[in-house]
Amino acid sequence: MVAIGAVLLAAKGLFAKALYGMGLSFHDVAAIRSVLAVPGFALLAWLYRSKTIAERDSTSRRKDLLLALFAGFLCYYLGALANFYALTIIDASVERPLLFAYPIFVVIITTVVTRQPPSARVLLALLLTTLGVVLVTGALNARLSASQWSGMAWILFCSLSIAIYTLISGELTQRLGSGLFTLTAMTAAAAGMAVHYQIFAGWENVDLSVPAWWTLAALVVFSTVLPLFLMAEGVRRVGASRASLISTLGPPATAIMAQELTGEILAPAQWLGIALVLIGVIALEVRRQRPT
Repeated sequence: MVAIGAVLLAAKGLFAKALYGMGLSFHDVAAIRSVLAVPGFALLAWLYRSKTIAERDSTSRRKDLLLALFAGFLCYYLGALANFYALTIIDASVERPLLFAYPIFVVIITTVVTRQPPSARVLLALLLTTLGVVLVTGALNARLSASQWSGMAWILFCSLSIAIYTLISGELTQRLGSGLFTLTAMTAAAAGMAVHYQIFAGWENVDLSVPAWWTLAALVVFSTVLPLFLMAEGVRRVGASRASLISTLGPPATAIMAQELTGEILAPAQWLGIALVLIGVIALEVRRQRPT
């Protein structure tokens, strides 16, 4: 179940590329996807509503909700906007491994906050992951254009926002419940996207073809709402540690789908980079999930 969710999430970049080919802008894809996904997240909140969350005073609960709003606005509005914009510049096979480097930022932020240096094992994992990202993106290629460098920078910003979201959610889901936290965060993101789109494009100007609407619906259902449902149910059944390891199927799944469906050709160095990213992320997740 987790594996299916990870593969479905990995297809997001391919859906976006297909929609760009139909004439949609990254504003169209990011905003419409975000708004259409809210009912799905509301359903998830209802399905995963918790009856065991401890009661908290109204002030503390309000602060938690505001922090959830911030996390969603940062990651799924600003971060997602950066992600979809970057996909207009770089290949989906490059985008996914860069996004998957978010554990690097998790470790760095945790180190700064706790003032405890990472272990030698974590540093080795970070080195492997960084090297893998360099290889898979071709960052050592001097012929990369300024726009390609810009695209990779936007993806890394999105990766940083995912790390911050992950750290915040780790705290708030314990107090609010995963359903309420996710719905609150995604509603904030959708609100930001709705206002952004009205300013830059105008909802009254939305005029999409039937194939574009179907592709958007597939993006929302199969690469947004459904995979999150499968991942959440998978975590409930097998535990967070095993689920996080299984989810490392994402980057190679994207690369393989990109090669088979869109004709993107991966060089041997990129395959090696994907392997190093997976090894590094697995090492980080194993280290992070072990009890101290």
